[in-house]
Amino acid sequence: MNHRYIGKYKQYRSNAKLIRNLDKVIRYITQAGSINVVSSITSLAYERLSNSPYSSVRVGFDTKYRLIFEEHEDKITLVLIELSEHYGDH
Repeated sequence: MNHRYIGKYKQYRSNAKLIRNLDKVIRYITQAGSINVVSSITSLAYERLSNSPYSSVRVGFDTKYRLIFEEHEDKITLVLIELSEHYGDH
């Protein structure tokens, strides 16, 4: 996949492992067809964020990042909201 990393995400360009994991997660989500399929992929650790319109999935097994995105009932549309260092161990 060809992604552009701009703004605060420029720092991730040199993290090849993160980029590979992020590409894999985006591919899983876009090929899934429905959020039910995404939630059934246990390695993604999908969760709806409480008190928020957003959801998140884990980016790789051994990274601290989660992809936070919007989902829609009629289809999955990935709108990157944030790549979050979820576990706070910066």
